Amino acid sequence: MKTIPMWARWVAMAVILCATLFIGSGVLDETPMTNSQRATALENQLKCPACQDLSVAQSSSASSLAVRAQIKVDIARGMSDSEIIDQLTARYGNAVLLTPPAGGISVVLWAVPVGIVVVAAGVIVLIMRRRKQPSQSTATSLEKSKS
Repeated sequence: MKTIPMWARWVAMAVILCATLFIGSGVLDETPMTNSQRATALENQLKCPACQDLSVAQSSSASSLAVRAQIKVDIARGMSDSEIIDQLTARYGNAVLLTPPAGGISVVLWAVPVGIVVVAAGVIVLIMRRRKQPSQSTATSLEKSKS
């Protein structure tokens, strides 16, 4: 009886894992969203124009109700989600987006702390290396004391 090589076992396990993840992801059985589901998804992506840190779906203010009504009208007109978001962004600015687009000052605000951590880690590594290495004068004085 012939044994299966080890590499073939790994390949078989990788194929089974990939197939399981692909099937479990729901890619194959994705059904199109209804207009109501689209409206709910858009309402959860947009911030209430008059509120602070509330989505249009969470708020009951007059401006949120107006945005909800506008979303439903735009969906009924056949507009795409990106067209609706672009229209509301043009009307209210980027402040209407719960997750603002990356770019500008937001990139700087995320990059500076990361840069500080990287520089601090580098400084710590340099300090630790210098402490581990005995200095030249210490090494020569140790050699002289041994002789």
